[in-house]
Amino acid sequence: MLKKLLIGLLTIIFIGCSNNSSRQDYYKNYYKNHGSSLSSSKGDRIDYYGSYPKDSIYVADKIEYLEYVNDMEKPKYPIRTYSELEFLNFYKNLSAEGYGDASPYWRWHFKLTNKQINDILNKRLPTIYKNRPREVLTLSSGKWTQKSVPLNPVGELQELKVLQRGKSGVIIKLLVRGTRGTYLVAKEGNIRYLLSLSKSTVGSTVNIYGAKGGSRGYSKNPISRNPVSLPSGYFAFQKTSSGYSFYGGGFGHGVGVPQWTAMDLTRNKGMNYKRVLERYYPHASLKKISSLKTTGKNIRVGIMTTGFGSLEHSKVTLYSKEKMKVRSQGGNVDIPARTQVDFINRDGYINVIYGGKTRLKTKHYISVTSNEMISVPSIKRNIKKHKYPTYRGRFEIRLSNKVKGKLRLINEVAIEDYLLQVVPSEMPESFGLEALKVQAVAARTYAEKDYIRNRYGKDGFHILDSAQSQVYNNLDENPTATSAVKATKDYIMVYNGKPIDAKYYSTSSGYNADVNNVW
Repeated sequence: MLKKLLIGLLTIIFIGCSNNSSRQDYYKNYYKNHGSSLSSSKGDRIDYYGSYPKDSIYVADKIEYLEYVNDMEKPKYPIRTYSELEFLNFYKNLSAEGYGDASPYWRWHFKLTNKQINDILNKRLPTIYKNRPREVLTLSSGKWTQKSVPLNPVGELQELKVLQRGKSGVIIKLLVRGTRGTYLVAKEGNIRYLLSLSKSTVGSTVNIYGAKGGSRGYSKNPISRNPVSLPSGYFAFQKTSSGYSFYGGGFGHGVGVPQWTAMDLTRNKGMNYKRVLERYYPHASLKKISSLKTTGKNIRVGIMTTGFGSLEHSKVTLYSKEKMKVRSQGGNVDIPARTQVDFINRDGYINVIYGGKTRLKTKHYISVTSNEMISVPSIKRNIKKHKYPTYRGRFEIRLSNKVKGKLRLINEVAIEDYLLQVVPSEMPESFGLEALKVQAVAARTYAEKDYIRNRYGKDGFHILDSAQSQVYNNLDENPTATSAVKATKDYIMVYNGKPIDAKYYSTSSGYNADVNNVW
């Protein structure tokens, strides 16, 4: 999730009337300029279809606690006509200032040659279709239809056009017209991945340059080079004689709490963590977990391989300063203190090996506990204070239910202990205690929501340790993050008596998005 990335990982303040008025002014400006033309876009979207036919891709429902927020300061209302030219000028305006604009991703820019963008679109479009076929449509006989996307589907690009935006600026639907076909790609995530700048896709180095609020120019050094996806879906572009120039803002999906903004508001604007939570999760309230019946005290985390590449481990190695107890229906083994033990899948059995000998062989899952924290030398993280990533709680090792010859590793840990290793992995200590309290409540709420949702139930855990859920134990713990977790102990954000889907992300572009315009 500070990837999403990570990382990565997020509408209006309902404390004071001034911010409610700001939101009303925002919508009032649009209706004043466009009258009733918004009826087809459900009030929070702008259409640019022109002569192209409308599509029937599902529009998600709004969620009251994940709504639009204006984070701009100078100018306060830069978007008034909602034209593509206005959005282009907005993202090109380096003098613009807003909450969280100290992030190097406040504004960003890169260029592509005609060859580069043709290579990208022809390689990525079939992949996006394969992964999300309902969100990639082909123009056929004057209608948008879902049909297989062939290799080299675009040919030479003739037109790249935004068909729909959220009023926050996030691109919802993008048109790609080439000599071989015309396509519509929907949803923010797909559009960011469609324009992947990875070297394997683009074939050469592409640098992204950034700017903080009130800058005179972009950074001399790139803030990113050949990213797998664009920093955000908040961007505009213009055709040049040699290709395309892209101008954007922000990092992440743009829904919920922007982490750089949380830092700015708490450090520079006098807000405490509760006011920040109220601003970005409107209509939700702060409640103790103990007041709810559906939540749990422990959470089960699927631990991924080095680089968060996969859940499938070829080998799992564990180590503890104290004795480890290995328990299974197939037998028990005690591992001496300061001894590494290996777990390997051989012929459908988990083999427990230390001292060069196999001590246990079983098809049943294995539980591993110790009176001290347990390290995992078989994976690498960005941990500096320990030689290997080290965890609280207990571990389970299971035969993979997906890939033959592999293992799954699960860490079961108390949620408060889990947060001690999530919060510092998602937000730097330099952001300060109050901002880290925002992060702690958001992360705790996110975990409780995933506990209830149980979307990985078939795999035996509640949540992943990567940016696909929340980044867990990727960076060292620190005293400020620990204090933030303890100061907010048990508190989560609740809506209608249930934990909210507490989205958060790195950097605002100046506007937060309504959630239905992103997912």
